[in-house]
Amino acid sequence: MGVEAGAWVRTGWTAGLAVLLAVGTFVALPSVTGCAGVIAAGFAAYSIHSALRALSLRSMSRWATAMGCAPVDPATIDWPWQNLTLQGSSQVRSAWTGDIEGLPVTFGEVQWSGGAFSGAVIDRDGKGIFVVVGLPQAQPPMAIRFPHKFIGDSPRLEQPAVRHAFRIMEIPPFTVRDTELFTVEPRDQALDPGSTYRAVRRALHVVRLLDIGPDRPLPAA
Repeated sequence: MGVEAGAWVRTGWTAGLAVLLAVGTFVALPSVTGCAGVIAAGFAAYSIHSALRALSLRSMSRWATAMGCAPVDPATIDWPWQNLTLQGSSQVRSAWTGDIEGLPVTFGEVQWSGGAFSGAVIDRDGKGIFVVVGLPQAQPPMAIRFPHKFIGDSPRLEQPAVRHAFRIMEIPPFTVRDTELFTVEPRDQALDPGSTYRAVRRALHVVRLLDIGPDRPLPAA
């Protein structure tokens, strides 16, 4: 079952439970009416949340398809940060992949806890947009972390344009391992095409600044 279909299923059964509990409050004993009403309200709120997520995923799927990207099962991918996580945990909730400006790009929503992305994001717990870019050739390990920490001895990190772009937050913190570069940008709201496209553009901008491709700029959103 796809992520969007799962969200609609959750919307349906939680909405049904909310209705049943709401009806039950009219026939229940006075001592349990209040409790049933509170539970019904909780299910109704969760149903609304699931519906909004399903609509967000539908919008994302249509946009990704227009970009030439397709959904992928997160469980089938070895994410580049898995071997780098020293604490906490992370879970990719949805992902799409495709060729963008001549490079393989995978993007989607990731949720983390316990400081799993320490240095790449400020919050120990949260969720956001990740972008993984496949590089034309293997690179030595390198990264930029908050607040202004450069990791690795690659001369590419010494380029003034890279350091300036990070200083003014034109690019996010990033990590390069072998043939992949990835970024994680916090976002509390549900994914939407605009914010995701900006995250993809910023990740590809990092690749260009490091001078490892692509040469062609992304078109305006």
